[in-house]
Order: sequence, then structure tokens, then C-alpha cells
Amino acid sequence: MALNLDARQRAMLQDMGITFWGPSAPPAAVPAVAAAAPAEASALPAAVATPAAPAAEAAPQPPTAVIATATATAPDPQPERAAPIPPAMDAAPTAPQAASADAAPAHATPVYRAPSAASAPWFMARLVHAYAESAAPDAPDAGWLVLVECADPADPWAGDAGALLNNMLRALRLQQHPQVRIAPLTRQAPGSAAGHPGLEPLAPALQAALATHRPARVLVLGLHAARAVLQRSEALGPLRAELHQLHGVPAVVSYDPAYLLRAPHAKPGAWADLCRAHALQPPAH
Repeated sequence: MALNLDARQRAMLQDMGITFWGPSAPPAAVPAVAAAAPAEASALPAAVATPAAPAAEAAPQPPTAVIATATATAPDPQPERAAPIPPAMDAAPTAPQAASADAAPAHATPVYRAPSAASAPWFMARLVHAYAESAAPDAPDAGWLVLVECADPADPWAGDAGALLNNMLRALRLQQHPQVRIAPLTRQAPGSAAGHPGLEPLAPALQAALATHRPARVLVLGLHAARAVLQRSEALGPLRAELHQLHGVPAVVSYDPAYLLRAPHAKPGAWADLCRAHALQPPAH
């Protein structure tokens, strides 16, 4: 049988020396500990959320001191570099560039450029005896009339082109021919022919020269001269391949000396043209 003794009764039994073997009463502190556990658990998040303050915290500085300290310790700011602007791929060149692109190279050899045929009429200068020492009375069966465009109408032998013309005629032994005349042709700007005595419009001057000297053949040198003389517009190739007639006188077209200086590969064709002209029979009068 179990005895339900309270604490006072147990204390009295202990004082009397009687050992009490009954079941011990449940500890009274257990509920208190259990009740305190939630309190400790509720206090735990607050302890975790709020960190402990540092042992020694620096005193805050006044704003002016903070600014001064930052100014003294901060490095000098580097200048900000502007991003390079990529050049436009299709931008038009500037005026100096366009001018340099159109300018001729400094080492280029000057080339004689006559005025355009559309704005400049053709003129013929006075006839020149190619080899005066062999000049003889007119011989209708042997005369030559050479029409060639010249940079200087007064001197058809001037420059390298004139020297090459002389060599071409001498290759045919025309220096021994009694009647070889050169008719210098030129294109002058409108109104400028008045300052060059001896220049006459091409068509009437050529007709008069053919009627007066009655050459056996006419040699026309150069594309532009051939077009002006023949009043044709074909290329040089077709004009060379055809035998022409100028007021009843046979005429052959070939390369001019200035072109042969720039294109030496055309010299064999020029020699063939000269030989064909040399073989022409004089016209019957």
C-alpha cells in the first residue's frame, strides 16, 4: 500500500532515523525548467539577431574631419578618357584628300594635251620642206604630203616626237626625195589662232595644198588628225586598214610619233603603214 506523505512528514521520519523507501515525489522544479525552456528559446533569436557590440568602438568624427581624411587618403582622380569615335566607312573624303587624289604625281612626264575637238577648230600651218637640201621642182609622180599634229606648229621637228618623225621618214630614205612636205596640224582654242600667223582653217588650207603641189600620196599620222582630215569618227584600227582618197589623192593613216613614244610595241605596225604608202602609185593627172 502506497503512502502519500508530504514533505513535512518525510522530514519528521528522517529526523527519527527511519528510512523511507516509498516512491520519491516528482521534482517540483521540472515544470519550472520546462516552462523556462520556451523562454530561453524565445530569447535565442534575439541574441542571434543582435550581435554583441565590439569591445572598443571608435568615436565618430565630425563631418569636416571625415572629409579632410578622405581627401588626404584618396588617390588623385585620373582624367576620364573619351571613347574613340570610329571613322565612318562611307564618309566622303575631305577637300584636301579629294584634291590629292585628283592631282597628278609629281614625277609624271608632262604630256601635250590639245583642246577638245568639240570646242577647238583645227588649223594647218604653212607647209615645211622636210629636207630643204634635196628640194627640187615639183614632181607630181614623187611628192609626199605628211599631215601630223604638232605641239609647236612652227617647228614639226621639236622634241622627241619630232626626232622620231625624222627617223621614220629617213627609214624610207625620204631624205633623198625631192618633194617631201610636212603640214603641221594643231587645235587652238577659239580666238587664239589670230596670235599665230600662218595658221589657216584645215579644210580650205588642205584643199589648196593638194591642188597646188599635187603630191603622189598623203600620209596622215595620228587618230585625231585622221578624224579631222577625213571627217570620220572610227577608231584608229579601221582607219589604218582602209585606203582613203583626199580630192583624188590616195591617203594612208598611221600612228603619230607622240603615241609611238608611249607605245613602242606599235612601231612594227607603223612601219607596215609607211611601206604601204611608199608603194602607192601616183594618181593620173
